Amino acid sequence: MGQAPARLNLTAPPSLGMGWLAPRLDGFHRQHPHLSIELEMSRDVRDLSSGQFDAAIRAGHGHWRGLHAARLFPCIFMPLCAPPLRRAAGAIEDPGQPLDLPLLGRPDWWRLWYRARGFPLADLSGKLGARLPETHLDVAAAVAGQGVAIASPLVFERELRAGLLVPAHTFVASDGRAFWFAAPVKRCQHDKIARLRRWLEAEAAATRQHARPFLSRVVACPPALGD
Repeated sequence: MGQAPARLNLTAPPSLGMGWLAPRLDGFHRQHPHLSIELEMSRDVRDLSSGQFDAAIRAGHGHWRGLHAARLFPCIFMPLCAPPLRRAAGAIEDPGQPLDLPLLGRPDWWRLWYRARGFPLADLSGKLGARLPETHLDVAAAVAGQGVAIASPLVFERELRAGLLVPAHTFVASDGRAFWFAAPVKRCQHDKIARLRRWLEAEAAATRQHARPFLSRVVACPPALGD
């Protein structure tokens, strides 16, 4: 009888897990058939010191006490829509103009996107669509033609490459954060954790390479008070 694969418990934000990580996990298993990833997706920041999780992917600035963090790629966002809606979505250019399509996604990201473009007082009242709990649900709604989603072209690169989504505007904003692979300093060199970190770093490098046209025009804008 063969030896059972070693289990590696990983926690990640839901939209990063659904949009970017999960579609790639088969590649990890092909490279490391002796390792089995148990993926938990939660918006809550899990305590990695308890031993319940071996590692995490987190969004932030990479400074967490007791953890070693490896940067994967920046948190960026831009408006995305289904191809047939691209012309109508052009009305987002001027926040003072009426918009026939609802804006989907986090209001604070929309406000930051407009602020980075020089519209610090953009009025979004009456323009926001249904409030969905996760960004990947906003993206699914955008793919279905229900509006313009504000989301990361890195996290949802597959939808863009498949032609399910297109940029509704060329402007790309960032709040200065990034996605990081994090693991306890005392355990980060364990073989299974180190293998996962190296694989994630390689996948993230490929994503950054493909996303160079977006990354080259990112404008960073810190969140405003109240966002």
